[in-house]
Amino acid sequence: MAPTIPDCDFVRELGSGSTADVYLYRQRNLNREVAVKVGKSRQDLSFDKAFSKEATIMAQLSAHPYIVSIYGSGLTEQTHLPYLILEYAPHGSYKEIMHSRRLGVAETLDLGVKLAGALQTAHRHGIIHRDIKPANILITSANQPALSDFGISTSIYESKSRTGFSVPWAPPEVLTGKGGGAETADIYSLAATLYGLMAGKSPFEYAFQPRTQNELAQYIVSDQLPKNALPDVPKEVERVLLKAMNKDPDARYLSALQFGRALQEAQQDCGFNMTPLVAEDCSEFPVHHSQPQSRSKSHRNTTPSTLKTKRSKKPLIIVLSALAAVAVIAALFVFAVMPRMDSSTSAQHTHIDTMQTPPSHQSPNIKNGKKDGGNQQDSQQDDVTAEDAGAAVPQVANLNGTSDGQTVTFTWTNPQPKAGDSYAWAEIQNGSAAPGSQTTIVHDTKVTLNATSEKPQTCIQVSTVRADGRMSATPTMACAVTEQ
Repeated sequence: MAPTIPDCDFVRELGSGSTADVYLYRQRNLNREVAVKVGKSRQDLSFDKAFSKEATIMAQLSAHPYIVSIYGSGLTEQTHLPYLILEYAPHGSYKEIMHSRRLGVAETLDLGVKLAGALQTAHRHGIIHRDIKPANILITSANQPALSDFGISTSIYESKSRTGFSVPWAPPEVLTGKGGGAETADIYSLAATLYGLMAGKSPFEYAFQPRTQNELAQYIVSDQLPKNALPDVPKEVERVLLKAMNKDPDARYLSALQFGRALQEAQQDCGFNMTPLVAEDCSEFPVHHSQPQSRSKSHRNTTPSTLKTKRSKKPLIIVLSALAAVAVIAALFVFAVMPRMDSSTSAQHTHIDTMQTPPSHQSPNIKNGKKDGGNQQDSQQDDVTAEDAGAAVPQVANLNGTSDGQTVTFTWTNPQPKAGDSYAWAEIQNGSAAPGSQTTIVHDTKVTLNATSEKPQTCIQVSTVRADGRMSATPTMACAVTEQ
């Protein structure tokens, strides 16, 4: 029998493990589906502490677009078992993808850069994941990867323990007990995961066909992966992955950022678009490539082909001329992805707080999530310079919607206004463009829409558009409840 979770209605069971069960619930107040991870027992205090620790870790990292968000935690009403309320990823995990098809090089590099940014953020908070593998990379409703299951994560300063890691994806030092995992161990496991997604199975299973787990572990500890083992994988890509999986931790990339940069360089070498690396206090692209490069129009990063719902990637960086910008914004919004957000509702007014954008998406004036609440018309506007052209365009801030029953008015502020700024907005439903909606460009920080009794709430997304055609990597969203 499913446990009772406050303000949640049980839908179905999602899965079961040795220490926890995972269920699908629907939150009543927000009308959204969530995954609830419930501990199986309360045999000792350490079990409760493990759940509490996981909640604390995920709360620190939930703002990252490629890490599963946590919405709450507590104890079940009857059995008093610990639980976590997490973002629901309806499209499964990359484990299913790996078993159904092999990822192409472009998809794999795109995924690697995104997860390297997620790892860099975790490591910067002093957190080691310790169990990176395809099963722990979920696919969200936006068709984006999200690193999950921080249940056995630990502090960098407590990494001596051997607990954690799955054998096929574990580095040699963990399997031999010479190390309990550090940043370089996570880098190894991420590289092994990327390799496995292109090979169809974990690297040493693919190369040596072991018969048992012990035999597999021995291969990982003692043998070298053969070069040129992956057909149709460019040498520069294989070189990056083999370096990240070096048996000597000191010979690997020493940070997830370094690994991510190597993957970005591999993208450029292969002629692919360079994926932005999203991590705290890091630029999205290498210093000498502040703009994404594309040397081949035939290569595009794609979402897994087994997924039926198509939405665009987040974050999306657009480098267009000023004349072309307005023409393509409508198409971009059709595929824009709703940021993760929590809401607080009153009878007339709903404000949805957007995910705190990583500093790489912020201007220097709003670092650490501080926003300028003043009117943008009163702010000094600077001309767009060559130096500005390589900087990320900040999201709009303080987006709020209010309804008087007849109309809905949305207002927002620009945290770093520039001369020539405009705003692209569109009405949305369920995280994507509403049927029949069009993207509109405005120069004011306010829009008013007609309210209808057919819709319980009206939602829009807004992006800042610079004079040179660049726009916010992720739109900001808010909803207003229609007064009854």
